[in-house]
Amino acid sequence: MSARVSLVLLLLLLSCARPNRIYVRPHDESTKDLTGVSFLSYSHSTVEGFYDGKGRLCAPFTGHVRDYFAGWWAEGDDPICYHGTLESGLQPATLEMRWKSIVPADGNYNVLSTGYAVGTWGDVMARGSYFGDYWAWARVNLEVHSPHCHDSRSFDLARAAITLPAERSASFSGWVEIPDIWVAGCKAGDPLEVRVRLVGQSNRGHIAVTGFGFWAAKDEELDRMFGFRPAPVPPPGSTISEKDAPERSSSAWTRPGERPLPTGPSRGPGGPR
Repeated sequence: MSARVSLVLLLLLLSCARPNRIYVRPHDESTKDLTGVSFLSYSHSTVEGFYDGKGRLCAPFTGHVRDYFAGWWAEGDDPICYHGTLESGLQPATLEMRWKSIVPADGNYNVLSTGYAVGTWGDVMARGSYFGDYWAWARVNLEVHSPHCHDSRSFDLARAAITLPAERSASFSGWVEIPDIWVAGCKAGDPLEVRVRLVGQSNRGHIAVTGFGFWAAKDEELDRMFGFRPAPVPPPGSTISEKDAPERSSSAWTRPGERPLPTGPSRGPGGPR
């Protein structure tokens, strides 16, 4: 009788257990030529407009890798960070991670990821009405910033739009390869930063984030995720300045020539299960 009871209890425990999350590193540092690269050190994270399930400002990333992930990740089914217009208003909400270094000499530089990709999981929802156009979007912004040289890139994640009294949602999931960015006219002694942001905004709806960050096995990897090296001319494959491109409105999707962000499946190779 006791053996039967033990078997029943074991089956109940197995049925209630949540599967382990498995992280697969989507890009390998060994595939990139890092000759002459100086690394940027991880600096800090910031949060604006995203809140946790108790209505408190979402906690910043502490700088310590947990469960092979560096960034924000939900432990359960609920999002770890949430931005809703009813509670938080119409301003954009951001989760940001920063890396920093010092420009060693005057010149042009290629700023690159050393083989890491950024992962994003979540959804956006637009809540319509009888009058007006309503939308919600999320994107990843990558910025290289120094007082005399800077550039940025923006990658669309998801957008929902509605003109009826109904709700429309769009989800995002997977990993994004970070392009090299070439910056010109940097000055010796200036600070140099790399800023990676998840940005979301809605005029009536919400942005819910389940995960945002990088695959990593230990804290020390945070100080080797981004690097830079002298590059008098743009190297093959790098992207050059968009500073003269027209600005887009907060509700806009992609500029001509931009493509929606390529993402992988959230529950297959390249993402957590």
